[in-house]
Amino acid sequence: MGILAWVTGGSDRRTRRFLLAGSRLPAGAVLAGLVLLGASAPASARTLTWSVVPSPNRIGLLNFLDGVSCVSAAACTAVGGYEPTGGGATRTLVESWNGTRWSVVPSPNQKGLNFLDGVSCVSAAGCTAVGYYNRRDPKTLVESWNGTRWSVVPSPNSGTPQALYGVSCVSAAACTAVGYYTGTGGITLNTLIESWNGTGWSAVPSPNPSDDSVLKGVSCVSATACTAVGFGNPGTGTLVESWNGTSWSVVPSPNPSGDNVLEGVSCVSAAACTAVGYGGTGGRGTLVESWNGTSWSVVPSPNPGTDNTLLSVSCASAAACTAAGYYDTNGTGIVTLIESWNGTSWTRVPSPHPGGDSELPGVSCATAAVCTAVGDRSVSGGGGKTLIESGTASG
Repeated sequence: MGILAWVTGGSDRRTRRFLLAGSRLPAGAVLAGLVLLGASAPASARTLTWSVVPSPNRIGLLNFLDGVSCVSAAACTAVGGYEPTGGGATRTLVESWNGTRWSVVPSPNQKGLNFLDGVSCVSAAGCTAVGYYNRRDPKTLVESWNGTRWSVVPSPNSGTPQALYGVSCVSAAACTAVGYYTGTGGITLNTLIESWNGTGWSAVPSPNPSDDSVLKGVSCVSATACTAVGFGNPGTGTLVESWNGTSWSVVPSPNPSGDNVLEGVSCVSAAACTAVGYGGTGGRGTLVESWNGTSWSVVPSPNPGTDNTLLSVSCASAAACTAAGYYDTNGTGIVTLIESWNGTSWTRVPSPHPGGDSELPGVSCATAAVCTAVGDRSVSGGGGKTLIESGTASG
């Protein structure tokens, strides 16, 4: 099976966005009806109560959010895109939370299709978002927020199809972004890592342990300690790379049976990281892996349905992590999935499904008691609307 067929696993809103952009990469599930299944975390876990927060939509057929970054309970930024009515080129979408409400913030666009997939904020006045643009040959897209407006920042492009999916900033002068670029002849996919030094973006050499290697998420705890995750060829599975301030290197990571993908990672120190994704054969199962400073290991995680997928994770401490994504209710619909780590085990936490199929590809926790998850939901008549959910500690 080719890498595209392996990772996409079907045709949906998210897959369609990648195909329109000319990329061979994925991230989503087959969308159908909707069923709400209840669940609860053990009483011993400090559970967040999740609720839908009203969020705006640009006028268009499809609005979606893929990434979010919160620096406090009153300052969050979410990014994604929207497809204008009539089928025009997809445009960037940025939304901001001021502690009271979400609002759309104007954001620039390059020629052709534009997508923002990841965002990292170091303050309410300092954010960096990454993605890609162009219709046939995707190119990296980096945008910066200075507290007043968003602007495009030049980023390296070798001329071959490439994209950025994740970004992590430890200061206004130190950011790392990850993704992929296409090799000679447009056949193989190679890891792409770019670095911001406060003045400009530059490509940083990174290893490629298989013919097709892609990085989907990154987390930095300092300018000299970063962890990036992704996947390689079917059979190669999970991919983890580490930055020590001088070079990137591959770190061995486990692969349970079947094909495995890591989509997101969150580190609270150089010796404590959590990565999430999915894997398995047949029905897809959630995949959680943990780094203890010496090695990566698989941590058991719940699977409430079929095609269970975790797309992002945010850890406020080594004992407080939240992961978000979606699962298929045994073929009857796609619903939001939120799972929580209390330092001992992962449990599924109830999350709202406001009608239609829904997914949460982005999550950010300002503290262990306040988290925000973003995504999209389908609506009657076709298309989709933004979906934002807020988790707060109860009791």
